[in-house]
Amino acid sequence: MPSFLYKLVKKIADRRAIDALIPILIEEDDSARFYAALALGKIGSTKAVEPLAKSLKDKDYSVRYMAAKALANIGGKATVDIFIKTLKDGNETMRETAANYLGDLGDISAVSALVSSQSDDNESVKEASTKSLEKLTYNKKIKDK
Repeated sequence: MPSFLYKLVKKIADRRAIDALIPILIEEDDSARFYAALALGKIGSTKAVEPLAKSLKDKDYSVRYMAAKALANIGGKATVDIFIKTLKDGNETMRETAANYLGDLGDISAVSALVSSQSDDNESVKEASTKSLEKLTYNKKIKDK
């Protein structure tokens, strides 16, 4: 990302900007939607979870990816539920992305969905699910000690 854009995003990534950023997620310009998702992820407010979830089906891959990254940054039960739903009914790249983030989020409630995705038609989804299950199992072992 060019440094001037990073500086701009850093300036608008302020909690007071949430209400102004959310409507940008449905603007026509792909880069505007991308940077709105980026800023919302940096802010980290749960208020942005549902609008970002809708962006997981955006026509532009980079917007979908940034929305997923933003959701992962926000975290929480609602985000885990969104990624579980995406793992079941998203396109191939978003199923893989959801599987990866479910492992990173560390919520054990994702285990069943990740196990089910082991029968996915896409090898990348299967691999991401396996890695996430390993992360969840490893983290659970550490917590149990």
